Amino acid sequence: MPTARSLQVKNPQLNAQGSAGGPGAGSIDLAMLTLDDQGVILECGTTCESMFGYPSRALLGSPVSRLIPQLSAIELVEDERINSRLAHLCHCAIAFEARRRDGETFKSELFINRLGRHNVAVLVRKLASAPSGRRIVSQ
Repeated sequence: MPTARSLQVKNPQLNAQGSAGGPGAGSIDLAMLTLDDQGVILECGTTCESMFGYPSRALLGSPVSRLIPQLSAIELVEDERINSRLAHLCHCAIAFEARRRDGETFKSELFINRLGRHNVAVLVRKLASAPSGRRIVSQ
């Protein structure tokens, strides 16, 4: 079975101090979730824990809509492929609202791909704020 990984990407465009935000501000955290075709969380990593505030073991078996509420109204998989509407929203970098354990919400981008025949990989990238022109998907 595939393994969830925590990814941290350094932006080479930024100087050693990161940016005006100080050291480390140039880091982009990506949380990876492995889901089944119905959107149930099978695996998640430590970056997911820090981003959403849940211990990873508490998320296993939960619907992904616990973290990304808009996904409760969208079928992830159609005809063994990622839902074309969802794939389009992700491709266009539409922002999704994500929810932490403490109820705080934040804007995020999703990257979704098939992972084998019966699983889905979701990368969640936290956005500092929605740039002008970026639409937020709402229910």
